[in-house]
Amino acid sequence: MQRNIVLTLLILSLLVLSTLEMPTLAAVGGNNTSEQLAPDLIGQTNQSDQIVTAKEESLWMPMRTLWLENAFWTRMTIASIIQGCDNRASVQSRLMRNYQDIEETLRPYLGNETAIKYGDLIEKNNQLTVDLATAAGNKDQAAYGNTSKSLFENANSIAAFENTTLTKLSIDDRLDMWHNYLNLTKNETTQLANKDYNASIDTFDLLKEQTSMMADSLTNGIIQKSPTGFQ
Repeated sequence: MQRNIVLTLLILSLLVLSTLEMPTLAAVGGNNTSEQLAPDLIGQTNQSDQIVTAKEESLWMPMRTLWLENAFWTRMTIASIIQGCDNRASVQSRLMRNYQDIEETLRPYLGNETAIKYGDLIEKNNQLTVDLATAAGNKDQAAYGNTSKSLFENANSIAAFENTTLTKLSIDDRLDMWHNYLNLTKNETTQLANKDYNASIDTFDLLKEQTSMMADSLTNGIIQKSPTGFQ
């Protein structure tokens, strides 16, 4: 198990490096939909390219990192709970720290109160994911179903909050992104519970793309909210 954890950490490092490459040109204008916004938003040719400023880059990269970390620690937490690993409390604690990091990153751009409210929603998402993994590990179908419902209800609240706070973000697109993310997370949980590890790795690859897309969309919404502040 320790060997698997080390390998997974190495894989995450490679994933982060591969997704944080920042080319000179980036598409930072326009309303990004789930169809327009490919996993590698930066440098897309189907949008109007603009020079990325240093201030924009200082938000793009941390947001990508934080959301990729969230996907990674979510996977580690799910696996540790289902497999009954000794490190599950430590791994879960690290996952629950991630919402604080997201909150801290957003505070200069959205203000303290808004950042805290958003962080609370992400904290609830992560805690419900822990509950989902626990239900899957216990083969408790009733608890699994109830937790799944709560996850999607909370995701709806997150999408609505994002749309209200960053009005350039489409509520429908954010709902689609969150629902896709949760469906992938549920697939990953089921695959790990069934010891279908190859399939779970494929799903994690999709989750990496999905979280990168979501991070880029959120960052773009922040930039569009006050574009002069990023010049």
